[in-house]
Amino acid sequence: MKQQPSKNYTLLEEWIFILTKTYAEHPSSGLAKVISYYLNRLIHHDDFSLSSYHQCDYLAMQKYWQWVATY
Repeated sequence: MKQQPSKNYTLLEEWIFILTKTYAEHPSSGLAKVISYYLNRLIHHDDFSLSSYHQCDYLAMQKYWQWVATY
């Protein structure tokens, strides 16, 4: 049986979704840093390996948001 990610992991995903929508409306370097921080927490979460179809997406997102946060 396939194991589901924890509620905490799902909340991190939802929070990242909210933050990226907010960034689209109000871009700022500070918000990009926050998005990068939460992506880092998600990638290092114990349940990250359970979400195999999103792993590459989140790793690419992390690189992008780290880059955006520097400008």
